[in-house]
Amino acid sequence: MLNNWINTKYLNQKTINKIRNSFKKAKPFSHIALKDFFDNEKLKIIKSELYKENFIHKECDLFNINQTNDLKSSNNKIIKEFYNFFSSKEFTNYINNITGIKIYQKIDMAGLLLQNTGYLLPHDDELEGRKIAYVVNLSEGFKNNNGGSLDLFDSKDNHPKKIVKSIIPIFNTLVLFKVSRISFHQISEVCVAKDRVSIGGWFHG
Repeated sequence: MLNNWINTKYLNQKTINKIRNSFKKAKPFSHIALKDFFDNEKLKIIKSELYKENFIHKECDLFNINQTNDLKSSNNKIIKEFYNFFSSKEFTNYINNITGIKIYQKIDMAGLLLQNTGYLLPHDDELEGRKIAYVVNLSEGFKNNNGGSLDLFDSKDNHPKKIVKSIIPIFNTLVLFKVSRISFHQISEVCVAKDRVSIGGWFHG
């Protein structure tokens, strides 16, 4: 099943070992961004089908986003196939191997859409059971000055201090990071007329 979805260069044991080492050593907390991770054509179809889901606008001081319900309940055959792949034993074992973090076949998954002026302020994602956060980037055409980056914070006394890394939302990039009391991150304000769209959630353990 992995061969059907994942770029084969990421299935080599030597590469897996290298990713695990990079994940563990990354600062300000364990994370990795894997470009061209999925089969490109499959992911284009996933993006097209995701737009058929119902996005609910949510806005408060902390965020200005559009989000779907958990995609586990989607009636879309293709979206459900993607969800089933992510929660499969084979893929969760793979994520376990590249992160060194033991997880179960329980995941959360939702679509997230940020448009011009959309943002998500710093938070840590920490909630009982969450072990690894993931983002499947589906955005296209984003550059450094467009906003919408995933910003990772250094922290002090369990509070975000300063941004030490920004990850541009490039299409077909899988981002993983360890959820902990110091995993502060945000999505910077989108400042162009482009959709910052992704699928994300958490692996549980």
